[in-house]
Amino acid sequence: RKRAEEELQRHREHLEELVAERTAALQRANGDLRQAMTQLVQSEKLAALGQLVAGVAHELNTPLGNARVVASTFGEHLRVFAAAVESGALRRSQMEVFLRQGQEAVDLLERNTARAADLIGHFKQVAVDQASMRRRRFNLRETIEEVLVTLRPQFKHTAHRIEQDIPGDLELDSYPGPLEQVIANLIGNSLIHGFSGMEAGCIQLQAHARGPDQVILRYADNGMGIPSNTLNHIFEPFFTTRLGQGGSGLGLYIVYSLVTGVLGGAIQVESSSGQGVTFSLALPRTAPDRPASG
Repeated sequence: RKRAEEELQRHREHLEELVAERTAALQRANGDLRQAMTQLVQSEKLAALGQLVAGVAHELNTPLGNARVVASTFGEHLRVFAAAVESGALRRSQMEVFLRQGQEAVDLLERNTARAADLIGHFKQVAVDQASMRRRRFNLRETIEEVLVTLRPQFKHTAHRIEQDIPGDLELDSYPGPLEQVIANLIGNSLIHGFSGMEAGCIQLQAHARGPDQVILRYADNGMGIPSNTLNHIFEPFFTTRLGQGGSGLGLYIVYSLVTGVLGGAIQVESSSGQGVTFSLALPRTAPDRPASG
């Protein structure tokens, strides 16, 4: 009997060792998975900043191109004027024309450089918000308009449009960077999935206050919609219906994580196949404090 008890004890100890080893292995695997997930999420953020840079280049082309044309044209006027002065044949009417052309050139240069400066200011604000995840007080409509400017290149050569109805008095004390990324990911989801095969899709952004402490942000598109058998899975990491076509399956997972995590809100989705999709975000006007480690 004693030998049987000793044998049982050895088996028990061996089993405990196996359990400890398996537990440690699972913890390591879980840690590796979390690290891989973090890296993938970071790569998604870098991709978003890459789109931001593309937006900068695209939007600055117009005012800087205009300024270059103005400078070139006025340079030609200047050469003609200088030749007239050099020849001694300058007439008063020529001087008046040159002064008028100079004033027009200055006005055009001021308008276009001011436009470029405004665009750079918008892009800088969005880039800082997205890169730093910093908290600040911001106007909801202005912040959404800024991020929409950065996304214009994605709508180039399409008939898709965005309509927005957001009051100008909605102020939040929160994290604009994560909110901007949420909007960008939802729009990307509409362009890639919702409007696939469509010529002219429409996205609607609406917001209103719900009591003194909450804002409801509604995002809707009139695209293909989401089949009921996949609707419950869209916020899961790596879930994608376009496997092998460049989608990471993290876009809506990041949306859910940011809304329910750093923004301290909730998100609901309504859709059916062929009927478009609606995302309803309930956001606190004052976001919860983030942990010191976050």
